[in-house]
Amino acid sequence: MPKNLRIIWFLLLSFLLFCCGKNKTEHLSEVGDTLSLRHAKNLTIVTFPERIDVTMRNPWDTTAILAKYSLVTKQHQTTEKNLPSYKSRERKIIFTPLERAAVFSSVHCALLHELGADTAVGGICDLEFLNLANYKEAVKDGRITNLGNSMQPNLERLLNLNPDALLPSPFENSGGLGRAEKLGFPIIWCADYMENTPLGRAEWIRFYGRLFGKAEIADSIFFVVESRYKELCSLTKNIQTKPRLLPEMPWSGQWTLPSSGSYSAKLYQDAGAKYIFADLKGNGSIPLSTEKVLDRGMKADIWLIKHHGTLNRHQINTDTPLLSSIKAPIWWCNTAEMPIFEETPFHPELLLESLIAIIHPNLGIKAQREYFKPLAN
Repeated sequence: MPKNLRIIWFLLLSFLLFCCGKNKTEHLSEVGDTLSLRHAKNLTIVTFPERIDVTMRNPWDTTAILAKYSLVTKQHQTTEKNLPSYKSRERKIIFTPLERAAVFSSVHCALLHELGADTAVGGICDLEFLNLANYKEAVKDGRITNLGNSMQPNLERLLNLNPDALLPSPFENSGGLGRAEKLGFPIIWCADYMENTPLGRAEWIRFYGRLFGKAEIADSIFFVVESRYKELCSLTKNIQTKPRLLPEMPWSGQWTLPSSGSYSAKLYQDAGAKYIFADLKGNGSIPLSTEKVLDRGMKADIWLIKHHGTLNRHQINTDTPLLSSIKAPIWWCNTAEMPIFEETPFHPELLLESLIAIIHPNLGIKAQREYFKPLAN
């Protein structure tokens, strides 16, 4: 073979070997372990040696993506070579564990307390609705910043806090966080509430655990929750007699009720109740007129109400005389005293247990938490 031809073949072979080796390396670096999520439908978590890729499906358009993140441990923060082409994947880099987060809801504050990540909460919103004494005390002492209204957080306080991430909840057609989004802080959307089953929402604890360096604790908590919830479901699975259940009460002429695809509707079903608006299409909550609800509400066997502050039936009937036609016994939760919003999103087994004790007392369930009590006249 002529010398020039040998040189050409050598260069070609070297090039092919280089390309094959390069492609193999890139392929191996892109192979991750997908976390097996058993119930959450709007969340995908894939673990790689140097990062965790998280994809959130848009709950209002399941063909679209709400957000993509790459959770990178802070030990990989210093060198660019450890951050492979994130921008090309349109993933926002979040350095973990978070150490100074702005948490917008009491639900997630309570969760972080359970995970042992209190010190990572730098700021909170809607302090007046927060039913957690430890956080209120921390705000009073200046250890946590009061960021004001979750829909319009105080921009000056946010800037002074300089959080490593904002954790708000997304709402359909809300326009996002407005001017707060322009401050440049990473925004991690807490869309857990749009899952359509109680265990689906609770499983998001596994994502939050990875944000705050508490993955093992979070997984352990969830598996206990899942086991107990399934155990309770087995008690009501074959019940034939299901009382008709009416939830909530109207506000300013609108009665907001969970749709058939919401986790609340699923919870009522699992508790062995016949939710009277189980045919209400959708995934979240839907406002209806009081008159429309009354058509079915008058036939309810149980009426569940959550209300911030004291309440009695006379007050209900005086405020909205139409409601006097509902004769079902009322079970009431005073959310000013009982932390139902803080505890139950990630512990649906506690709420399910409480509801079964009310709806099917013959099963002899003793609830750990009695969220509801009979309402006085």
